[in-house]
Amino acid sequence: MSSRLLYFWFFICCDDSPISYILNTTGHGVGIREVASKTANKMPAYKLMYFEGKGRAEVIRLSFAAAGQSFEDKRYSIEEWYKVKPTIPQHQLPCLQVDGRFIPQSGAIMRYIAREFGLHGDNNDENTRVDVILGASDDFLKNVMSWYYEKDETKKEEINKNLEETKLPQFFSLLESILKENDDGDGYFVGKKISLADILIYDITDQTSSVAKLPAFPPKLAGLIDRVKNYSKIKEYLAKREKLTQ
Repeated sequence: MSSRLLYFWFFICCDDSPISYILNTTGHGVGIREVASKTANKMPAYKLMYFEGKGRAEVIRLSFAAAGQSFEDKRYSIEEWYKVKPTIPQHQLPCLQVDGRFIPQSGAIMRYIAREFGLHGDNNDENTRVDVILGASDDFLKNVMSWYYEKDETKKEEINKNLEETKLPQFFSLLESILKENDDGDGYFVGKKISLADILIYDITDQTSSVAKLPAFPPKLAGLIDRVKNYSKIKEYLAKREKLTQ
């Protein structure tokens, strides 16, 4: 696996740590940048706190965008993070503040937003299918972490080869088979509408494709990714999104 792939994967897998930020910036401070979308409905107020970059926060931003929900996007430099860290629950980012109440842990935030804005399923079966996708994604990322933590260079190369030649194709094949179970793969992972599962897979493939050569997407998965990025509200968000470091 190339150093560029490490650059992305450690950021994605190591939930919420400042080191993720360090690996994904060029080393200079960027300061706090606040982006507030404006809508007529000001309650509740959502504030998403993270570092500069996509990482664990981007699927949350994409979910807000898909829901058409305004939020404050607060981003910290590493220096600023150390100052505010003691005030943040579990001393981790991302963290979502909802009318002053803190919600830590990226997985909890994703699921909260999905339930709040109809980005989960319409029934228990569909909700479970969404959770299956989230769980499969976590399992895949654990394989990547085993590569990162391996110190022996020979073993590291073996893990690298296994990831690129086996794990990535297996992951894509699994997603393809799950997708085909709903509308023969011509729609979304669950039901007739976009869900957190679709948004998460788009985000993983999008961020990975910017730093590594991926195996070809199976046809149904390729179609899904195209549908998500062209989903009207997400397409609008992507058009306005600043170019973030990976």
